[in-house]
Amino acid sequence: GFLLKTNGELGRGGTFRHTSAVFQEKIESSKELVELTRRDWYGIFARELAEGKWWQVVYDLEVCGSNMVSHHSNNGKNQFYQGWLDYIYFQRLTCTGVQDVLTESERMCIYSNGDALPNEWHPSDHLPVSAIFSWE
Repeated sequence: GFLLKTNGELGRGGTFRHTSAVFQEKIESSKELVELTRRDWYGIFARELAEGKWWQVVYDLEVCGSNMVSHHSNNGKNQFYQGWLDYIYFQRLTCTGVQDVLTESERMCIYSNGDALPNEWHPSDHLPVSAIFSWE
């Protein structure tokens, strides 16, 4: 049921490939009924995340009823997905600046006009995370 719900059909998607690999390992090592445990599912999602496909995990969980992302509505239309995963952790350093990845007009296009990434002015849905640090 999960794979049909998230992919629309069997045989497509990274989650299907990872799930199939787990089933194959279990079939080869057991003669009993094969089923996925919670730990198996954690591993499947961990593989998706390791491949940088956090958006796929968010989508899969949302399709199954989890509220994982925020939405913005412009008078009930132009809803768009917004998610993030990147952080910069530091200690014994002082953060002296961060990069503003979007100009004010680009932010307005996204947050007020309902535009989305990627688009004609930004070819990726990834925004760089960068900062300047100095030693304390």
